[in-house]
Amino acid sequence: MKSLFYTLLILGTLFLAYDYYLARPWERVVFEKGPRPAAAAKSALPGHVIEDDGPQTTAGTSSTGQPKETSKKDDWQPTIPRLPQNEFTPPAIPTAEQVTKNWTFIPPQAFPRNVVLKKDVEVKMSVGGSTLRAGATAQALSSDNGSLTIAPTATSPARGVIAVTDTDFPDQIQVSYAKWKEARIAQARQAWINAKTRISTPGRDNSTLSNGQGVNFGADGKPVQNPDGSYNLLLAVISTGRVTDVDPQKVSHWSIPRSETLDGRPTWVIDVTYATNTLFGPMDVSSHAYIRDNQLLKWTYDSGEPVP
Repeated sequence: MKSLFYTLLILGTLFLAYDYYLARPWERVVFEKGPRPAAAAKSALPGHVIEDDGPQTTAGTSSTGQPKETSKKDDWQPTIPRLPQNEFTPPAIPTAEQVTKNWTFIPPQAFPRNVVLKKDVEVKMSVGGSTLRAGATAQALSSDNGSLTIAPTATSPARGVIAVTDTDFPDQIQVSYAKWKEARIAQARQAWINAKTRISTPGRDNSTLSNGQGVNFGADGKPVQNPDGSYNLLLAVISTGRVTDVDPQKVSHWSIPRSETLDGRPTWVIDVTYATNTLFGPMDVSSHAYIRDNQLLKWTYDSGEPVP
């Protein structure tokens, strides 16, 4: 009996120890119970998957703590040599109406050509006459102060007169004028480029001249003329690109220098006739080179417009 008593005493002591030290306060049996804690609110979980981005790093460093190499933007562009921008100014090209003085000044070289009539016109010959109806094609032979002299055909002796603007002549010229204007601007741009790269004293380098004779002047400053009529000064100016419209092979006439007064000073003038493309098509044009102090001052057309 004594052993049973000790066993129960030990078990009772263990139970009391568990109840006091190990049991949660609100589940105690012998000792005073404690308050049950309030139910903890469930934490909201994200509605999407959070991916592990690996170790977090501070700005400017890598995951190992080393300074992070900053990637450079790929902004490489090929290097293309260019002339300074906004320096070339396209020349002021007169309109077709300005060039022709409102269709009253048309060079003879522009004829003959076919034109379409926009109005009826009467044509006459020694034995009678007839009427060409609007829409018919006629041969324009010449122009005089805004009027065209026309014929029914290239071989017909009949003649009639009609206003330039009553034919498609202005329309034809406007089409060729657009191409001519574009070419003139291109020539001016090329001359500008040449001016930026040519030698400071154009025409004095004998290597630019096919005859190798150099640029020569008389005691009075008159340019020396070559046996073929040309002038080495003008040939050199052309060869260095200062003037781009004149092709020496297309020059039909070099005049003898004549003396004129320009800006109050004596100046030598050489008339040069050469073939070129105009707003009226290919034709011979007259130009004038002004020379003073052994250099070219300017080269112009009859109108005073510079030769490009």
